[in-house]
Amino acid sequence: MSDMSRQVVTVPGVEYPGWYPSSTAVSAGPFVFTASLSAVDYATGELAAAARVLPGLPHSSGHPVKLQVREVYRRLAATLGAAGSSLEQGVSINQWHPTYHGLVERHEPLRDPYELFWEKWRYQAHAYIQSRDEFLLADRPASCLMPMDRLVSAEELIEVQLVALRDDSGITKRAYAHDVHSPLGGYSVGVESGPWVFSAGFIATDFQTGLHPNAQVPRHIWYGNQVAGEVEETLRQIRITMEASGARWENVVKVVTYLTPHGIRNMPAVDEVFAKQWPGNPPARAIVPVTGIGGVNGGNVEIFVVVARPEHGGERETVVAPSALAPLGHEAQAIRSGPFLFVSTQLGRTATGPSADTLRWRAGAPHTGRHIADQVARIQDNVQKICEAAGTSIEHTVKADVYLTDLAGLGAFGAAWTGAFTAGLPAAGFFEAPPSSHEVPGCDVAVDLIVHCP
Repeated sequence: MSDMSRQVVTVPGVEYPGWYPSSTAVSAGPFVFTASLSAVDYATGELAAAARVLPGLPHSSGHPVKLQVREVYRRLAATLGAAGSSLEQGVSINQWHPTYHGLVERHEPLRDPYELFWEKWRYQAHAYIQSRDEFLLADRPASCLMPMDRLVSAEELIEVQLVALRDDSGITKRAYAHDVHSPLGGYSVGVESGPWVFSAGFIATDFQTGLHPNAQVPRHIWYGNQVAGEVEETLRQIRITMEASGARWENVVKVVTYLTPHGIRNMPAVDEVFAKQWPGNPPARAIVPVTGIGGVNGGNVEIFVVVARPEHGGERETVVAPSALAPLGHEAQAIRSGPFLFVSTQLGRTATGPSADTLRWRAGAPHTGRHIADQVARIQDNVQKICEAAGTSIEHTVKADVYLTDLAGLGAFGAAWTGAFTAGLPAAGFFEAPPSSHEVPGCDVAVDLIVHCP
């Protein structure tokens, strides 16, 4: 492999304007990390011409989701090509679709969204998967498809981000299936790629009858916790699938856990399950609040993992930064594996909750964005302490997923975020989570990071 250093990838026709706090892609080590790409021209805020349905012919000028998907994949292919990779080299893919558009009022997070939005989610996801299969023909990457409250543009219906191997990495990927989890969406349940195995997003279902019997609780007595049952069954399926590839459960380096608002409210029960799975030396963990779970009507949990393979250069080292905040739950501050540092979810908080500055600015001057700036500063300070303990720096961040409870705060976030990255911004995605749904109530932004270790 020619150059393993962190490189920001510039792609003519796909690049972001200066106000948008992301690079199109970042290459580091054997991988390319793309931003969460859409069919929107962020210089104008409008859909690309090729992705638009004609206003006068709304039912006969193309499927609105499929038109956008084809433009997104054209941009993904161009981006990966510029980075020395391709769609065929994809190992892990995340896809996002919106529940709301524009400035429409959102429902309170205590309200069950499934009855309201299930058919809308189906409409978007089904059309997306049909069109994706025009581009991902074989050995498809491990996949997650999640509904968020809103995406950045009012018109977009899908965003896609991809982790792909570089063509010169010297690594051959292997995608595989397992009968414990037989997805209907045509993706791989796991992909081996050099130092790691990526799992797909798993849910507590058998894809035939709905919620898996292991996750169901009796309705006639006060016994059982469905969220805990979903987490336990989901991790059981993932473990079987990962171990079938030869990976070892104690080598999990990162667990990304998508939770509905009801799932977030059951975090103590979720943590108990994690503690049983990893009694000591737990992995890093991202807790991502989402509007719903696509695989089970009424479900609350989807999870994917990254597992290190020491025999292929993916050693696993727990990073402890005494000067940084202690983890919120049963998770490591970060895990270093191969050339990357996997960091647990970062919130702009103190050891006891939101800072006094955040609370004061939100109450006294909410439209100035000072409460967002305070949280970003705290996130970056904490990440830097963790990075220093791992022998790297926040400047080497390659991928950042940012979850705001109100996308109106994106401008304030970007103004505070960009100064930490003198060598170019990480590839990023920006998503609106349900209101008041972060793991720490009162925080407005959460960030999930991967950092390169030169």
